[in-house]
Amino acid sequence: MIRIRYFRPEDFNRVVEIAEEARLNQDPMLYLELYQLFPDGFFVAEDDGNVVGFVIAIMMVDGGGRIFAVAVKKSHRRRGIATMTLNEAFKMYRKKKTPYVQLEVRVDNYPAQRLYRGLGFVEVGVLPSYYSDGTDALLMRKDLQGPSQPHISGTFV
Repeated sequence: MIRIRYFRPEDFNRVVEIAEEARLNQDPMLYLELYQLFPDGFFVAEDDGNVVGFVIAIMMVDGGGRIFAVAVKKSHRRRGIATMTLNEAFKMYRKKKTPYVQLEVRVDNYPAQRLYRGLGFVEVGVLPSYYSDGTDALLMRKDLQGPSQPHISGTFV
C-alpha cells in the first residue's frame, strides 16, 4: 500500500534518484533549500518503506502556490501516486487558504498534461524556451477556492 508522508532529510538520495530518472534537470541542492523554506510542502510516497515518488510545493510571493517538482519512479507510474502526492499538496494549500496553485510542464509531456487537467488545472499561457534544451513550457493553474476535485486516496502519516 502506498502511503504519503512528509519528506525527511534521509530521503534525499532517493528523491534525487527519482528526479534524475524523471529527467527533471533541477539542482538537487535546491530541493534541500526549498525543504528548509517550506517543510510542510515536501511530501514523499512510500511503497513498502521505499520512497517511490515526491512532490515539492512552495508558496509564491503573491500568496499563490507553485508545484516546483513532482516525480514518480518509473516502476511505480500509472498507479495514482503523483495524484496522491499532489492531493496532499492541495490540502496543505487549502489549509493556508491559498487561492490558486500553478505549475509548468513541457509542451511535449502529454501524460503529465493529462494528469494535471484531470486534477483541475487549465492552461493559462506558454513560456517560450523555458527548459534548458529550448523546449517551451505550458503554464497551468488550478483554482483552489472552488469545489474539491476527485482524488485517489492513500495513507498519510
